[in-house]
Amino acid sequence: MIKQDIVSRVSERVGLTKVRSEEAVDTVLEVLKRALKHGERIELRGFGVFLVKPRKSGIGRNPRTGAVVPIPPGKTVRFKPGKEIRSG
Repeated sequence: MIKQDIVSRVSERVGLTKVRSEEAVDTVLEVLKRALKHGERIELRGFGVFLVKPRKSGIGRNPRTGAVVPIPPGKTVRFKPGKEIRSG
């Protein structure tokens, strides 16, 4: 499923035009992105939880040359599905 599929389904279920539905979907996604960027935990009951976790630094290799490449520490987003999704 891609974003346009979500927009179409929102449009059908709520009765909005596709343009208004896309604005709504874009707004929700933007709010989620900003929260995650600030390290906030997002809990959507019945759906799941998004968490920002630190990622350790490490050492990787360039597959072509075999050269060692340092991987800096960073952040990653984890998703833990809710019970409704896990149970099928």
